Amino acid sequence: MLKQFVIFLSVLLLVLGCAGTYLSERSMALWPALAAHAAAVRLTVASLLAGMVVITLLQRVPILGHRLGALLWLSHACFGLVSTFLVYLAAADLVQALVRLATGRHVGPWALGVAVAAALATSLLGLATALRPVRTRTVEIPIPDLPAALDGFRIVQISDLHLSPTTPWYQVDHLVKAANALRPDLLAVTGDLVDAEADGVRPKAERLGAIRARHGAAFVTGNHEYYSGLGRWLQVIRGMGWRILDNGHAVLEHDGARLAVAGMPDPTAAQTGKGPDLAQALAGIPAEAVPILLFHPPTGTRAAAAAGVRLQLSGHTHGGQYFPWSLLVPSLYRHGKGLSREGGMWVYTSVGTGVWGPPNRFLVPQELTLLVLRSSAIR
Repeated sequence: MLKQFVIFLSVLLLVLGCAGTYLSERSMALWPALAAHAAAVRLTVASLLAGMVVITLLQRVPILGHRLGALLWLSHACFGLVSTFLVYLAAADLVQALVRLATGRHVGPWALGVAVAAALATSLLGLATALRPVRTRTVEIPIPDLPAALDGFRIVQISDLHLSPTTPWYQVDHLVKAANALRPDLLAVTGDLVDAEADGVRPKAERLGAIRARHGAAFVTGNHEYYSGLGRWLQVIRGMGWRILDNGHAVLEHDGARLAVAGMPDPTAAQTGKGPDLAQALAGIPAEAVPILLFHPPTGTRAAAAAGVRLQLSGHTHGGQYFPWSLLVPSLYRHGKGLSREGGMWVYTSVGTGVWGPPNRFLVPQELTLLVLRSSAIR
């Protein structure tokens, strides 16, 4: 795991270095007046990016993480603003190049001003969305030959909540109330529940134990559980009474019908032990049971469909979390968000119940998902 962390940190620093260079140099090119203060511009950008990295790394120190709430929140907000501005700056660069090519005029200061204003406006709108209590999205899933007893079976999905010192308590409390109001038959938690060590965050996670579902809760790990002290978190989750599906399944008896809920760990598990194993997760499921699969990333869908799984619930992508990065998701994942089809299987990919990093949900609002199984076409 240390090797992977070093590689990740090296790549992160390289990317941020390139981004910082582009931000400072192109801003000065668009607005030449800034060039008179070139050293100050470069130092400001470099200090901002370095500060964000240092604060994020300090979050992983158990005795410090839960004490950095305000600084961590500010760091994440700055990262969201910078990453948004980076895209708008590139657009401003393009506008300047096209105008100069067509007319010979320099409109750089105007283009830069619009980029700054757009980044600020969209980041503030995204922040407002990220800070509001989560809203419910209801999706009906038509499954041919679904037993009549399972028609109307209600699954509440929580994914990518990323509980951390910056997660507001009011959002956690609202999530519990909203989930209980949906009267779920099953609570499905598809990974990345937490994004910090247990110290200071555990009470927020344990609050979710108040969610009541007829058949309890099923949980699979996401990649962030492995970065946040997996062993301690698994103890907490077991203490909440949730089933941890680690290449296994549970068969639910529901009014005379059977639903098999299988789950696999995130692929990150392979770095420290056994990774996802679909055959093991499905082994022994009764022929009459309807199989569904919980798997954090929306991948492996062809194999799952071929194995007879009727519905796969995933997350991980956040739907890109905020515009304009949300535009990249379709090119990275075949099942990047929402409901889609893979052969005879449905795939539902949640855009996430919380936020990771930047408190920004511009045009991609977080969701608490209610999935209702139907034995016929969507009503």
